[in-house]
Amino acid sequence: MNFKSKIDTVVPKAINKVGYILNPLLLKIFKEEGQLLIFYFHGLYRNLEDRKLKHVDPQNNITVDQFSDFIEYFIRNKYQFIGPEDLDDLSGEKPYIMITFDDGYFNNTWSLPVLKKYKVPATFFISTYNLLENKSFWWDVVYKFRTQEGVDLGIIRREQQNLKRFKYHEINAYLEEKFGSDCFLPWSDVDRPMTDEELKVFSAEEYVNIGNHTHNHGILTNHSETEILEEFKTSNTILDRITGQVPKTMAFPNGNFDLNILRIAKEIGYKCAFTTQGLTNRLPHGNDEMLLLNRFMARPVPISNYGSFSRLGYDGDTLYNGFKDKVMNLI
Repeated sequence: MNFKSKIDTVVPKAINKVGYILNPLLLKIFKEEGQLLIFYFHGLYRNLEDRKLKHVDPQNNITVDQFSDFIEYFIRNKYQFIGPEDLDDLSGEKPYIMITFDDGYFNNTWSLPVLKKYKVPATFFISTYNLLENKSFWWDVVYKFRTQEGVDLGIIRREQQNLKRFKYHEINAYLEEKFGSDCFLPWSDVDRPMTDEELKVFSAEEYVNIGNHTHNHGILTNHSETEILEEFKTSNTILDRITGQVPKTMAFPNGNFDLNILRIAKEIGYKCAFTTQGLTNRLPHGNDEMLLLNRFMARPVPISNYGSFSRLGYDGDTLYNGFKDKVMNLI
């Protein structure tokens, strides 16, 4: 590791260590009213045994018990949980929070008893191709097979990141060449997507909202305008057939977007769209901001480890990288 890499690693960690000490003091004077925190998850484990299976990329997956603790933490700190239908009428008098899940894993259904217990809504963004074809998501295929081969997680991450430069059909062809034509077959309930019948039942639940996550989970900045339209429209049609409603919300796969994609999303008729920019949303927001809602990535650790950072709108990485960007802009 060179000197620059060491600095990039050490400084954010140091900021976080100081934050653990200072955050409780800062939160006593920081006004949390008038902010909306949105978090995104990918999957849930029923228990630690599910995690040990290594059937899904762990990224930001947590156990059902940790998910319950997450909700309790924000209830204790006076946050009001909301759904997409509430976004138009938020005042600046309270702190708000939204829960979202990306992709459409079957394991997302394990959240339902927790949502019912606390009477908290959540929004689930579905990639419809995997749902219809009962195929694992491509990043899990990389993780499962490379882990089975004994490959280091850092090397797996680099391979996944490299594949994000390509269109979905190119990624699929690469994986089938590397791991065989059956590589997309799910290994268990942990890594499989929902079926259309399961989604139909799930979507009818009181605390469940369904949104669009494109048809093929295509990273939209890799695609043409015609392909982007097809991704949105195909997924909308399928979700309408299954749930009886055309989605009014969507989340950008991998968080990738540009001005052209925002324009298309608006023309399609989405009321709001969600990024993966780890920032708070300040209220009140304008109409254009509804298509650029920021989301924090939930982490595979107890919420007490990072909840105060999210409430204050920073962590070591974002603060350090923001400072570096400003310095580079000045230069």
